[in-house]
Amino acid sequence: ENGELDFYQVNLALRDIRAEARLLDNGFVLESSARAGKGRIDANAELTWRGGQPYGELTLRGNDLLMIDVPEARISASPNLRFKVAGRDLAATGTVNIPEARIVPADLTGATLTSADETLVGAEPRDPQSSFRVSSNLRLTLGDRVTLDSFGLSGRLAGALNVVTSADGVNRGSGELGIAEGKYAALGRRLDIERGRLIFSGGLLGDPGVDLRATKEFPDVKAGVNVRGTLREPRMTFFSEPSLPQSQVVSLILAGGTLETAQSSNIASSGRDAILAQGGAILAQQLGQRIGIEDVGIEQNLANETSLVFGKYLSSRLYVSYGVSLAEAINTLKLRYSINDRWTLRTEAGKEASAEIVYTVEKN
Repeated sequence: ENGELDFYQVNLALRDIRAEARLLDNGFVLESSARAGKGRIDANAELTWRGGQPYGELTLRGNDLLMIDVPEARISASPNLRFKVAGRDLAATGTVNIPEARIVPADLTGATLTSADETLVGAEPRDPQSSFRVSSNLRLTLGDRVTLDSFGLSGRLAGALNVVTSADGVNRGSGELGIAEGKYAALGRRLDIERGRLIFSGGLLGDPGVDLRATKEFPDVKAGVNVRGTLREPRMTFFSEPSLPQSQVVSLILAGGTLETAQSSNIASSGRDAILAQGGAILAQQLGQRIGIEDVGIEQNLANETSLVFGKYLSSRLYVSYGVSLAEAINTLKLRYSINDRWTLRTEAGKEASAEIVYTVEKN
C-alpha cells in the first residue's frame, strides 16, 4: 500500500502503488494499480514457473499516464497492452493512444546506427540465457496535442502507426502521420506547411518518408519548397507564384523582398553583394525570431540601396512592412491591401511617397 517507484531514465514516477499477490504452488497471481501524473494504471498478471523459467500473461491498462518526462520528450499515453511471457521471450501486443506529447529529439546530425556485430571493449559480455528477448507489435494513435520539432520540421502530428520492435531493439513503423499547423526551416526561413505527411512503410521509425509543401508569403509573390525523400535526407525543389527562376526563388526565400526586387536581383547586385545580402538575411531572421517577428529580411531596390525590413500580416488582406536603410538615415513604411484576388492597393511613405492600384491577370 502507498508504494512509490521511479524510473529515472524516462523520469516515470509511479505513486500510490497498491499491489496484492496470491502465491500458487509454482507461481503467483498479481493485481496492482498506481498513479502516474494525472492518470491511473492497472496491471494484472498470472505467472507460473517451468524449469526455472516464467510463463504466463500480464495485462496493462491506463488512462492519460505521464510515461516520459525528459528534455527530449514529454509523453502522456493511454495504453491497453497484453504481454505474453514464454521463458526469456517477452512479446507485447495491443494499442496505445497518445493524447498529448511534445517530442524534441536531440540533434542527431552526423550520427549513425550501430552495427549488429558491435563489441564494446572491456564491457561484460551479455549472457543471452539471463536476459529477456523483448518484441512488440503495437497500434499507436495520436491525439490532437502531439507536437514534433526535429530536423527543421515542427508542427502538430495526427494519424496512426503500427510499430514493430524486434528482439534486437530495432523499431520499424508502417502507416502515415499528417502534419498540421507546422513550420519547415529552409534556407534560414521558417516556412508555413501547406501539406505535410510522414510516411512509414516498414522502415526505421526515426527516418520516415517525407511529402511536404511549405510556403512563405511575400508582397505580390508566394515562394516555397517541395520536400521529398526521407526526414534525414530530404530533397528540396523550389517554386513560386507567379513563377520565377529557381535562383530568384532561392534569393527571395533567403533575403526576402518583393516580386520587383526578386526579378531585378540580377541587375541590382553582383554575386558578392547577393552573398552578403543572403548572409545578412539569415542574421536578420535570427533577430526577428528573438523579437517575435518572423518576416525579417534584407531588401535591395533598383538603385542598389539596401534596407533591413520587418514585415507582418495584420490581417489576411493587410500587410505592413517597415524598412530601415543600412546606408542612409531613411526609414520606409509600406502598406499593401488586397481588395480581392485581382485588385491590390499599395502605398509607400519614406524617401518618396507613392500610392498605386494594381490589377493582376494570371495566365495558365
